Amino acid sequence: MEIRNFGILTSIDWNSYKWNAYPSDDDLAKSNFGFVKDNADTHTYLNFGHNAFDDPNEAYYYGNLPQLWSKTLDKEKSKYLEVIFIKSQDWHDKKTYLVGLYAFPIFERRSFPSPLKPTQIEKNVKALKSNIHLLDNYIDLKENRSKGKFLPVGKEEGKQGFNYLTKENVFKILDAMTELNQNDKKLSSIKLRLLQALNKK
Repeated sequence: MEIRNFGILTSIDWNSYKWNAYPSDDDLAKSNFGFVKDNADTHTYLNFGHNAFDDPNEAYYYGNLPQLWSKTLDKEKSKYLEVIFIKSQDWHDKKTYLVGLYAFPIFERRSFPSPLKPTQIEKNVKALKSNIHLLDNYIDLKENRSKGKFLPVGKEEGKQGFNYLTKENVFKILDAMTELNQNDKKLSSIKLRLLQALNKK
């Protein structure tokens, strides 16, 4: 029986300004990402800047997922993929949180001038702005793992890699998101579209 993956759980470096501004010096210095530590730089800092840095000429907004530069998605394992869940480890408390998502993503590599500094910023994923969302209340993955089935049976959470997710995993994560963000209308709208899409497959 074919195992279909409908999502991935992937990691980005911590940003004390909610990936809506360049990170603090401490964010860079205390990052557990090799590229960030070695270069004192990051390309994820505007992953959730789709409201503040909205380009009216672009229907899509681009983000950066570091793992996809060194490890590409398996074509067969990702052919049904509909959502990317993004986690990050907060260096303040050493906890890893699920912070947001990109629904119905498209993987495309591009380089853009940074709106915050005189450099280019590398991007490798895009989604409609209506399908990108940063949670108000992050999910503590360790605390919520007891609710189970965030990952496929037998799989462990990759520290800086990514995990493929089954339909059941996606549903469990979406439910946990809405449980902690019950008044979040945008999240509810994205969840509804995802459920409709996944239930057709």
